[in-house]
This record gives sequence, C-alpha cells and structure tokens, in this order.
Amino acid sequence: MESLWTLRTYEQFRQDFPRWLINVRNPVELWMQQPSFIISQIFCIVGALLCLGHALYRGGRWPFLWLGSVISGMLIEGCVYFSPYDPFFYYQAFWAVSKLRLKCRWSEHIAIGMLVVLFDIPFDMISIKFLHWTLHETEPMLSERIYSVPWTLLLFFAATTFTFSYFFHNLRAWMDHSTHNRWAAGPIRTELMASVGAASLSLSVGSAFVLAMYYPLHTVLGVPHSVIVIGIFLSVFTIFWKFDRKSNRDSPSR
Repeated sequence: MESLWTLRTYEQFRQDFPRWLINVRNPVELWMQQPSFIISQIFCIVGALLCLGHALYRGGRWPFLWLGSVISGMLIEGCVYFSPYDPFFYYQAFWAVSKLRLKCRWSEHIAIGMLVVLFDIPFDMISIKFLHWTLHETEPMLSERIYSVPWTLLLFFAATTFTFSYFFHNLRAWMDHSTHNRWAAGPIRTELMASVGAASLSLSVGSAFVLAMYYPLHTVLGVPHSVIVIGIFLSVFTIFWKFDRKSNRDSPSR
C-alpha cells in the first residue's frame, strides 16, 4: 500500500480526484451545447447581486434576509452550489409584499409564498422545456404536471417560503424583545441566528406541511395532485382575503 506521505504529482492528483465532487468545464463548450442555460444563469446571478446591492443600500434586516435566502437555496439544492434563484425570488417577493402594507402578518406570509410561486412557474416552465434540468418521470410526486411543472413542486415552494417568512420574523421577535420595527436590524448575533434558523427550519417544516397534506389526500384517498394544490391555494387565498380585505393601511399592524 502506498504511503500517505508519498509525494504525488499534479497529474496523479488530477486523475485520482473525484470528478463528481468538483468538475471544471470549458464555458465555451457549455455555451455551444446549451446557450439558454448560460443566459438564465447569468440573468439570475446578476439579479441576485442586484438584490444584494439593494439590501446593503436599504440596510436594516434586508441584508440578513438576502443571506437567509442564500442559505435556504443551498439547503434546497443540496449544499452543492450557490443557487441564485432563491435570493432572486425570495428578496423580490419580500420587498413587493412589504410595499402592500398588509396589516395581518398571516396575510403577509401567505402573500410572500404565493408571489414566489408566481415567480417560479415561468422560470421552471422555460428551464424544463430547454432541458436546463430534468425531473424523474418515475417519481410519483412529480408525475402530475402543469406545463411540465410538477404540481407538488409549486406546493413545496409555497410552503417553504411561507414558513421561511414566518420564522424569519418570529425568531428575531422571540429572541429580541427590544426591537419593535420589524425591518430594523437588531444585534448581529440575533439576526444571524434568525437568518440561519429560518433557512433551516423552513425546509424541514415546509416539507412536513407538504407531506401532511399530500399523504392523506393523495396516498390514502386518491385525490389528484392538481386538485390538492388548487384546493390549498384557493383556501389560503380565501384566508388572505378574509384577514386583510378590510384592513386599514394606516392603522397599527396586528
């Protein structure tokens, strides 16, 4: 057996290094094979960086929101690469909903989840159409689709974003009772814990929500995926309308 301390050449190291871990390819070759994928990646990365610039400019909790969305994207994608989609979609959804001045916090969480789904639908439609990625046809949860996008994937994004919004605001509120402005930054340690905690908990709790709704309705009762997702979305839209339809935008938040 060759000693671990034996000096190895770079060529030997390159041959033995697992290519599945880190694999560098010629970008020109990738462009020739799949130019639309490169364009979409550049678009999302530039968008994510613009969101970062906006977050740093606005200050407060916005940079921590951007950080939390990046961590959430890495957890969802399996911690294998920087995913520009989540900071691109999450940040815009939070910013847009903040301008609605919703007074019911549950309505705010619901609106963010639904808005991320609206952002994601055309992106997934195009990406699946142009083979930026493929989804297993044999996976039962991905079998029913709308314009090539699995119904359960839309429900997953809505649930994880809803829980991310809930934990991002409430974790900070539970740890720091001195800051009353929801977008004013508290202690850095508290904000970092809230960002990391929201990203971590949203994936597990959101997935649990999806399975809790999916298993009894589809596996036990045989309800189609499309009916489940449409029914859930209509229900949350009804809750959104019920809680915020008569709210006074100038009154204190509930």
